[in-house]
This record gives sequence, C-alpha cells and structure tokens, in this order.
Amino acid sequence: MDPSLMKWLYTAQQPYGLTEVRISYPKMLTQKLLLSFALTNRWNGIFVVFATSATRISSSGILTAISTLGPTSIPTATASFPPIGSIPRDYTPEGLEQLWKIIGPVEPPPFTTTRVPSAAVTLPPPPPPLYPSFYAPSPKDVLPDLKFPKGFVFGLDTAAYQVEGAAKNEGKGPTMWDWASRQPNGVTDNTTGDVVDLQYFLYKEDVQRIAALGVTAHSFSISWARIYPFGAADSPVNIAGVDHYSDVIDYHWAHDVEPVVTLFHWDTPLALQAYYGAFTSPQIVDDFVNYAKTVFKAYNGRVKTWYTFNEPRVYCGQVASYPFNATLAPGVNSSTAPYRCTYNLLKAHAGAVKALREMNISGEIAFKNDDYVGTPWRSNSTEDAFAVERHAAFQIGIFSNPVYTTGDWPDIVKDTLPAEYLPRFTDQEKKDILGSADFFAIDSYRSQWVKAPDEGIDACVANTSDPLWPVCNEPVLFDSDYGWADGPAADPLATWLQATPVAIRTLLKDIHSRWPSNKLYVSEFGFAEPNENEKTDLSQIKEDVDRTNYFLTYLGEMLLSIHEDGVPVQGAFAWAMLDNAEWASGTSVRFGIQHVNYTTLERTYKRSALSLAEFFASHLQD
Repeated sequence: MDPSLMKWLYTAQQPYGLTEVRISYPKMLTQKLLLSFALTNRWNGIFVVFATSATRISSSGILTAISTLGPTSIPTATASFPPIGSIPRDYTPEGLEQLWKIIGPVEPPPFTTTRVPSAAVTLPPPPPPLYPSFYAPSPKDVLPDLKFPKGFVFGLDTAAYQVEGAAKNEGKGPTMWDWASRQPNGVTDNTTGDVVDLQYFLYKEDVQRIAALGVTAHSFSISWARIYPFGAADSPVNIAGVDHYSDVIDYHWAHDVEPVVTLFHWDTPLALQAYYGAFTSPQIVDDFVNYAKTVFKAYNGRVKTWYTFNEPRVYCGQVASYPFNATLAPGVNSSTAPYRCTYNLLKAHAGAVKALREMNISGEIAFKNDDYVGTPWRSNSTEDAFAVERHAAFQIGIFSNPVYTTGDWPDIVKDTLPAEYLPRFTDQEKKDILGSADFFAIDSYRSQWVKAPDEGIDACVANTSDPLWPVCNEPVLFDSDYGWADGPAADPLATWLQATPVAIRTLLKDIHSRWPSNKLYVSEFGFAEPNENEKTDLSQIKEDVDRTNYFLTYLGEMLLSIHEDGVPVQGAFAWAMLDNAEWASGTSVRFGIQHVNYTTLERTYKRSALSLAEFFASHLQD
C-alpha cells in the first residue's frame, strides 16, 4: 500500500482541553487495497490496518468500506476527547454529570418503567414454503436422522450497548460507544444506542418471545458502566444497575431460558478511558477484576455460564482505530495499542477467572474467540499454507494459545513483534493465564481463503514498513482458480461477511485440533440480510430467506461436525435475537431474527426465527 494513501494529522486544541485526531482519506481506492488489509474487523463496515512505522504512518488507519460510503464521498473526520488523565476522579453525582457532558445530549426513552406483556406470547403459524421440498427441505427435514447431543443449547445473542437503550437512565455512566457514536463518521448512519431496542425496559417481552420459540439460553452482556458508573474499583456501586440485572436473570429462569452472562462486550466505561486510557493501560486489570468480583458475588448460583470478554481481538483492534485512537494511554500509539490491549486484557481475564475460582462461584467460564483459521488460497502454495498459520496465530492464537495450550504467545507472534509492542509474560503470568477457561467458544460467522503477500512472507516480516506487517498475510474473497466468491455476500454494510457453510465444519474441526477442550460453543453466528433496511413492506422484511438459508446450512454442518468428526459442539447461539445497533453501521444493517420498528419498538418474528424454532424442535433431544 502506498504510504500516501492515508495521512494522519494530530492537533491539540488547548483552549478547550481537548485532543483532536483528524484523519483524511484518498478519493480513489482499489479493490486490491481492500483485499490487502491486515485485519478485517467485525464491527461492521470498517476495515482496519495496523501501520507500524513512524516514518510511514504513525498510527493505524481506518477506511470505511467502499461499498458503504463510496470512494469519492469519504470526508475528513475529527474526534475530540479530553486529554488522558485530565478528568478528576470526582465520584459524586456532579462528577458523573461532568462525564456525561463529554457525550453531549442524550435522547431519553419514550417510557422509563419495565413493561410487562399483557398476554402470553404465541407463535404465528409456520410460514409457507418458498421452494419445492426437493430443492429446499423444511427445517425439520434437514438431516432428520441426526440429533444434537442431550443438553445441547439453542441460544440467541444480544449485547448491552446494542439493545438496551436507556443510555443515561437509573444511574448508568457513559461508555465509549456512547461517545464514539457521536463523533463525525463514527457511525455511518449517525444513529446511537440511546434508545435503540429499549430492551432495558422491554426485557420481559423479549424473554417471553424467545421462550415461545423454544430457545433454551440467551447470551447477553452486562454493562460495566451500569454497575460502576465510574468504572474504578474505588468508586461506588450503582445498586439500581445491580438490581436490574438481578431481575433480568431471574425472569429468564422463570421462563426456562438460561441466562448466559458476558462481563464485557466493548462498552468501556468512559471514565476509565478518560482517567488512564482503559485497556491500553495496565491499570485496567485491577478495575476489571474488581468489577467481575462484584458481578460474580451478586449473581452467584443463578448463572451457569460466564464469559469475561467478547471477541477481544476485534475490541483491541477498535482501540487503535478512529475515533478511539484519540483516547490512548500516554506512551501508547495506534501501532502498539492493539498489542498493549491484548496483553492487559488477557491479564484481566486471568485475574477474573482466578477470582471466580477462589470465591467458589458456581458455573463455567471462558471468553469468546472470533474469526477463522483460513484455507490456503492456492492449494499447491507452501507460502499460502504458511500464511494460514500466521493468520491463525494473529487472529485466534494470540489469545487462545496463552489460555488453552502454552501459557504464552504463539511463536510466530513472538518472533515478529518486539517486546515494546507486545510485552512478554512473566513466569507467574503464564501460570495464571494457562487453563483460565473451562471450554472453548468461537464466534464463527464465516471462513475465507488466505494468501501470502505478493512480496513473500519473509520479505514482509523483515520490513516493518510493509503495510501487512506484522501479520503478513492477506484474506481473499475469491478462489484462485476462476475467481468464484467464497460465499454469498451479506448486506453491503457488512462487507466482512459472506455465507460459507461448507467451510464451517472444517473450521470447527481445525479449532478443536489446535485448541482442544471438552466442550465447544459456537457462541455467535449470524447473517445480515442484504438490503433489508431498505425494505418498507413488512411482508417482505419478514422474508429473510438468505439469513434462513445461512442458519439451516450452518446448523446442518454442525450436526455433521458432531456426528462424523467428533467435535464436542454443545451449543449454538444465533446472532441476533433482534435487530440492533450494529456498532459502526448503526441500525442500518440488520442481523436480527426479529424485526424492530424503531419508531414504535414493535417486534416481529422473521422467517429465520420460526425456521430456527422448527429446526431445533426436531433436532434437540429431551
């Protein structure tokens, strides 16, 4: 990539006490540029490349995907945030309001009490088949002789920022996504999570609706800033937040839906970012462990499955990217930030797991991996095979090797990254991290081909100015023989996603071989129906045929993975329970198996929801 393609300008607005980060983009970018990015992030519509040479690009650049905004319409973006360490630790209501002033005005919800459904939820009749049975069997007839093992979990996913709304209600503190959604070009459609699905007050309806589908578990996250509005260990607990999630957990059990709890799904307390740079600073470890202890103690005995972190690889990519790169800890830049975050986050994970075990908290615990191992683009290429190994090491192994196999970074990673980028673990840290998970979880949306850089892997590794350094591999969206895509494309705002069911079985087998465990959850998988947000007729919106095909084919491959490959898949969680705020794409891209009318907040089952219900009703064992 030509260094002139991206230019970063940093200026300081001293009179306002704000640090301004500005990024400008070129007018024309080629498809080759899109395919050459070192890392494709799952926060929808955003591609990230970590640049590492101060003489070339001193920080990471981000590009809003061409299919999202178009190559000639990307303006200069500016993000403003107080200098790190300049905000006093004032834990009073007045101090909290000062933090909210960094965010600005917040849209209030249309109501502020928990709604109780007036009548029990009943499912609509099954939708009529769209195709002849010889072409597309009904959900119950997909591999009808195969069943999931007893105890298999039929789950759905949500995350606090993406669905809760009530952003400033009942004592909650601001989060970094409350801030990011208000930065220029922070979200493509300029929507926020202020109200969104308002699940904070509508959770009872949502639980009843998924219980009616036969869902056995709901994986959701707790907002750290609802429990600790200021985030810090020495700051006060927000009892209203603790009580709210207690009610949520109990209501799930009352409707025979297991609550699966994630402690952190990207919604960093803004206070911790302002105090010291959050996960780019080692100070985060004690604050996270303290938060985890509070949650464990509050809900002990009522949660059987815990996750510390959701997709840490993606999160640590976020912190180095616009607009979050305006908020890094002193001494950290966008080149080192992803790896400092990785180091600090793994120590926080291990500390939380150690606390859970020492406190004798019931339940199993892990974190949620994401991404894929990959397939060599050219089957006869030794270089591409090595590129797959690099991809696996940097995308999954960088978190999973320390926890599941060695207690240390993958050798490929250590041999590439100096310690000033990625700190080395002490012997004690290795002991603490190794074994700090009871099972393996993978957010498995797709797989892709991987190729070596055109100049070769060795040349890339030796050249820290190479745009693909340090990962030195390239994901490819089409095969090397005839240029076929690796699968049908999702919504143009989710350019990272294609449906690749034929690759999922290989992926699960490969993951179990590399990072073996007694239990594996597919903790997220889902599809953004193409152009769904542009439809206005509800009858057409409900016909999410591509999403339905995605789920049924993936689930069929999971059955084969269990029965023919011996992979211990014990649960599958579909993203998402309902349409939501999809991070940088806002509400314009829809992943939900239920449609949400953002004016009325009415929920409507789509075909995919009813198809999932039919499939699991015939494939689960009592």
